Amino acid sequence: MVLAAAVVGRVLVRRLLRRVGAISGDLAEINVSDEHAQIAQQRDPQEVTQLVDNINASLDMLDRERQFASNIAHEIRSPLAGIRVTVEEATSRPGEADYPRVLEAVLRGVDRLEALSTALLLVARSRAAQADWERIDLCELIRQEVADRNDPISVEVVCTPGVEVTAMRTRICQIITNLLDNAQHHATHQVQVHVGRSGCNARLAVSDDGPGVPEKDRERIFDRMYQLKATSQRGGPGTGLGLAITRDIAKAHHGTVWVEPSPLGGACFVLQLPIAAP
Repeated sequence: MVLAAAVVGRVLVRRLLRRVGAISGDLAEINVSDEHAQIAQQRDPQEVTQLVDNINASLDMLDRERQFASNIAHEIRSPLAGIRVTVEEATSRPGEADYPRVLEAVLRGVDRLEALSTALLLVARSRAAQADWERIDLCELIRQEVADRNDPISVEVVCTPGVEVTAMRTRICQIITNLLDNAQHHATHQVQVHVGRSGCNARLAVSDDGPGVPEKDRERIFDRMYQLKATSQRGGPGTGLGLAITRDIAKAHHGTVWVEPSPLGGACFVLQLPIAAP
C-alpha cells in the first residue's frame, strides 16, 4: 500500500509539473507575440485553477495598461504634429507668415500637452500609497472649493450639515475639481451641487443643464481616453482622463461614482463615500 501510494503520488506530481510547465510555455508565447491572450483552463486541481485565474486577470490588466499607453502616445503625437506643421510652414515662408496666428496655434498645442501631462501625473498619484487620511466635513469642503473657483456659471450649493467622511483631502478636492470642471464644460445656464446622506453613505451630486450623457455611454465615460462626441458649451476638448481619475480615487476611498439624468435636464454625477465612523 505504501509503495502504491508513493507511485500514485509521483504520477500526480509529474502531471502537476507538466501542467505548470505548459502554463509557463503559454506565458512565454504571449510575451513573444505581444498580443492579448489568455491561459486556457483545464480540469486542474483547485489551486492550479486559481493560479490560472490570477494570471489571466493580470494579463487583462496589462493589456488595458498597454492600450492606455498606446492611446496616450497617440494623444501626445497629435498636438506635437500640429505644432511641427505650423512652425515648418512659418519657417518655409518667413516673410509671409502671420506670426500672431502661428504663436496662437503653438500655444493651443502646448496647452493640450500640458493638460495631458497634468492628467497623467494625477493618474500616477491616484495609485500612490495612501496617507494623510482625515475627517472631512463635505459641506464645508465643497463650499470652500466653490468659493475659490472663478467659474463662468455660478454654482448653487445645497448642503445637509454634518456629512463627514474619512478621506485624503487632496484627493477629494481633485474629485470636486474634476466634476465641477466637467459641469462647467457642458452646462448652459445652471450648475448645482448637493451634499447629503444616503443610508450609511455620504452623497455628493454635481448637476448641470447641458446635453446630458446618453444611457449607452454612462459607464464608458469613466474609461480612460473615452470622450463623448457631443459639442461642449465652452472650452476645448478634454483629455479623456478626468472621470477615470475620479473613479480611481473614489474606489481608493471605498466609494463609487456614477452618472444619471439631472433634474436640471443635463447630467448628474454622483459621488458616494462611506460616512465617517462616530
